Amino acid sequence: MSTASPGDPFSPLYRLLDEIAMKHYEMAQTLGEYKDLVEKLEERGDEETLRVARSLPGARYMVSQTFVRENWLKVQAELSVLFPVDEPQA
Repeated sequence: MSTASPGDPFSPLYRLLDEIAMKHYEMAQTLGEYKDLVEKLEERGDEETLRVARSLPGARYMVSQTFVRENWLKVQAELSVLFPVDEPQA
């Protein structure tokens, strides 16, 4: 999946973007699993399934969101390194 080449100054940026794409894929899988859990609750709402539905999938999704948010900050930092903003001269 990686589009990065060794020695390429854009390599860290491509790596971060690949990581974000993979995390979004994982988040989509989490949503699919959560939908399955809701279907189980709809069919037979036992306490154990309800306990899991109330905590685990949502927590995993939130952790993934944090990972994506932090990696976007790293993407912005890499872009700043690759394309520094010229300071206006006074």
